[in-house]
Amino acid sequence: MQIKIIKYLNRPFPYQIEPKYKWFDTFGIGFLIAILLLIFQPFGIEILTIKYKNLLLSVFGIIYAVVNFLYYTISPKIFTSNKWTVKNEIIVSLLVFFVVDVLNWLYAVAWIPAFTFSIASFLQFQYYTLTFGALPVLFFGLIIENQNLKNTINSANTINKAIALQNVVEPVKTIQLNGFTLKIDDILYFNSYQNYIDIVVNQNNTIKKLLHRTTLKQLTAQLADYPQFVQCHKSFIVNKEKIQRAEGNSQGLILTLKNCNETVPVSRSYVNMLKNKISNSN
Repeated sequence: MQIKIIKYLNRPFPYQIEPKYKWFDTFGIGFLIAILLLIFQPFGIEILTIKYKNLLLSVFGIIYAVVNFLYYTISPKIFTSNKWTVKNEIIVSLLVFFVVDVLNWLYAVAWIPAFTFSIASFLQFQYYTLTFGALPVLFFGLIIENQNLKNTINSANTINKAIALQNVVEPVKTIQLNGFTLKIDDILYFNSYQNYIDIVVNQNNTIKKLLHRTTLKQLTAQLADYPQFVQCHKSFIVNKEKIQRAEGNSQGLILTLKNCNETVPVSRSYVNMLKNKISNSN
C-alpha cells in the first residue's frame, strides 16, 4: 500500500495548463469562492451583523484570485515543468492556500470585528481555508490528472495503431535548406529555439545535429511540399515516417523515433493534427 502511494505521488502531473484553464482557476474559482460565501455563509458568518457584509465577504475571493495569478506568473521561472509530479502539485497547492489563508486572516482581523489577532483565530482560519478551499481544489486537481492520463494514453494508442498501418511515402531524394543538402530519409526531426533550428539527422547510423539559422515559421514554409514532416510542438517538427511509437503520461505525449535514443514531445494542441497526418497516409 505504501509503495503504491509513493508511486502515485511520483507520477508526472500536467504543470503547464492551457491559458483558458488558468483564467478559470484564477478568476473563476475566486468568483466561485465569493459567491459560495455570500450564499451559504458557512462557519458562523450568517450571524455576523456588520455594514457592507456582502462586499467584505467578496474580498476573500479576490484575495484567492490575486495570489493564484501571482503564482501562475512567477512559478514558470522557478519550477521545472518536465519534472513536475503529483507530490509537487499537492505541496505547492497547500503552500498557495497557506498564503491565501494568512492574507485572509489578516484581512478579517483588520475589517471584521468578530475576528481577533490571536493564535486561536489564525488556526481557525487555517481550518476554514483547508476545508472550504484546499481540499476541494486538490480533489479536482487529482481528477484532472487522471483524466489527462487517460486521454494521453488513448491518443498514444490511436497514434501507434496509425503508425502500424502507415504507408511510407517514397521520399524526395534530397531537400535544400540554406546550404545543407539532405536526404529526406535521414531527417528525424527539427528543434527550434530563438532564430535557430537544430536539424537532427541519422547519417550512416550516427545521430548528428546540424545548426540552421532560420525561424520555425520560415522552416514550416520550406517544408510545405513535404508531407513527411508534421509540426507536433511549438518548437518541434517531426518526420512522421521515423516515429516508432508514442507514449504518454498526464503531462503529454512523447514520440520515440527509429534508431534514435532522443524523444520528441507532442503538445496537446498538436495531438489531433499528428493523428490525422499519420492516419491520412494509410
